[in-house]
Amino acid sequence: MATARPLRLKREEAKRVDSAQAEQAAFVKVWVDTSVSHLDGTYDYLVPERLTNSVHPGIRIGVPFAGRDVEALVLERTDKSEITNLKFISSVISEEVVATPTLINLVSLIAKRWICNPYDLIKSAIPARVASVDKAFATEARSSKVQDLVKKAQGEVTYLHLAPHEDPLKRLSEFAVKAQAKGTVLIVVPEDRELELLKTELPDALILTSSLSRTQRYANYLTAITSSNQIIIGTRSAIFLTPPDLTTLIIYRENSQSHYEPRHPGWNVRDVALLRQSEEELNLYFVGHSPSFEMARAIESGSVKFLSKKARLQVFTFPQGNSELLPERIFSPIRSALKSGPVLFLVPKKGYASALMCKKCRNLAICSCGGKLSRSSQSSSPSCVHCSNVFSNWKCKWCNEDKLVLLGRGAIRHAEEIGRAFPGFQVINSDADTPVKEITGKKSVVISTQGMTPICEGGYSAVVLLEGVSFFSYSDLRGQERSREAFFEAAGQVKVGGSVLVAIDTSHPISAALASWNPAHMYKRELADLESLELPPFTRSLTIDLVTREASAVADGFKKALLDSRIPSSTKILGPSIRGGDKARIILTASLNDFLQLTQFVGEFVKHRAIAKKEAIQVRIDPYSLS
Repeated sequence: MATARPLRLKREEAKRVDSAQAEQAAFVKVWVDTSVSHLDGTYDYLVPERLTNSVHPGIRIGVPFAGRDVEALVLERTDKSEITNLKFISSVISEEVVATPTLINLVSLIAKRWICNPYDLIKSAIPARVASVDKAFATEARSSKVQDLVKKAQGEVTYLHLAPHEDPLKRLSEFAVKAQAKGTVLIVVPEDRELELLKTELPDALILTSSLSRTQRYANYLTAITSSNQIIIGTRSAIFLTPPDLTTLIIYRENSQSHYEPRHPGWNVRDVALLRQSEEELNLYFVGHSPSFEMARAIESGSVKFLSKKARLQVFTFPQGNSELLPERIFSPIRSALKSGPVLFLVPKKGYASALMCKKCRNLAICSCGGKLSRSSQSSSPSCVHCSNVFSNWKCKWCNEDKLVLLGRGAIRHAEEIGRAFPGFQVINSDADTPVKEITGKKSVVISTQGMTPICEGGYSAVVLLEGVSFFSYSDLRGQERSREAFFEAAGQVKVGGSVLVAIDTSHPISAALASWNPAHMYKRELADLESLELPPFTRSLTIDLVTREASAVADGFKKALLDSRIPSSTKILGPSIRGGDKARIILTASLNDFLQLTQFVGEFVKHRAIAKKEAIQVRIDPYSLS
């Protein structure tokens, strides 16, 4: 007979039921983390008397929503509401004020522009809460400090064009120190690598980046929004910081793709900064070697001031005739330069070989997933660039041949070939996989990809810009912009009296632009082409990514809306184009004046799809690239 087990009491906690509302200002208006795109409005709740002393605008609370408790952000507390039968807020997650009035206003404006739920932005703007950090901050003292100071001076927008022969981050730090006399300075850089280099120049600066620990990031965020007269350095999400006395906002390399948020809703630092400047009257400075198309158009229109030092560089061009790596006449000036110091070679791609081809039938080597095969070194086996599948015993699926031809030289292969061309010199390779911060050898050959150039004290004896045709042959609209910046950035690191050697046709405008240190020689032509084609930045654009089976029907729907005048007459509908797999893309463009009307229509279209529980689509407003 089985032994009877002892009885156990079952414990169940009953939910608190509030019945008494606060005697004063009993209502709050909040944004709720609904996790649903079409439920993006504000909601009203009641404040229970037990929490009346803890609820303030800008704090995070818990509220009942759709049968569950979710996070919400308090926007304001009022004495009345037009909504009846309101629910009580359930808890105060933290009494720490994390959203200033300026941030709340900014998030509201951005949500309208990028047609998104405000909480999609709050998750980028405000780090996750850490209870131990909250305890370390005295709420009473903070609440009186988290007030936005009124800006009296009219701010301006300026593009600071970096001069050659100087350390750009050192100049940036010196400028920030001078600007700190007027109030807090916020510097936003695209990469952690640049942040670390800038931190060495500004050791007392406050840092905010996703690479910090969760605890440190939240603590630094609270310090940033409550302290005055600071220098703050951060990456992309730092653009949302609202210190009480912020007067100067500096964006470094505004045209970098890293300034574009990859997740929904896809906002970018440049446009958010311009929006902030118009609302907060900040002094906004864009610092870089070459402006983006959007910034170039603003410079040409006079809405952005362009400041640049006059400079001249010795630029020599060497056309490539038979796809050789180094044109014949370029050897002599390189050897002369190596006698007095290191020489920098800028190359377009990292790795060893970016593509492979069957030696017999000349077909590209492709994985079953559709990705191209590449090699990371001379001895490595081919691997897929998409799924990383390794083919140790590769055979062509067309002709069964097992021999491959290398296509698309990478930085490692460049290093091998250039090292053989100039024996006796140390060869240093610096790319995203193997970055080198600085070089100390006086006579060395440095192979670098864009943005990965090591610091050389005093500058390089010569800068060699290889494969110019490859740099300027990218198919996407940003290709010219990226290559122009890459050439200016690399050429700017030549020492005084050094030479810039460009492997490109003598008629290419990049040579004149570098020699006069004026990117306008190039971007004026580029802007004229884009204007004639009615492409950004003379229009604004959005992309819609969706499943292929629905793409044609959705595109036809937009075309009918255009015929029915439900969207602006300036709207152009491009596509759908196949994106790979089961995805397709539709591109919509409209004039600058009509784009708001177009985005409102698309926003309603997305909401109707969500309500109908159709498969989600991905919308990007002003994306980095249309392709």
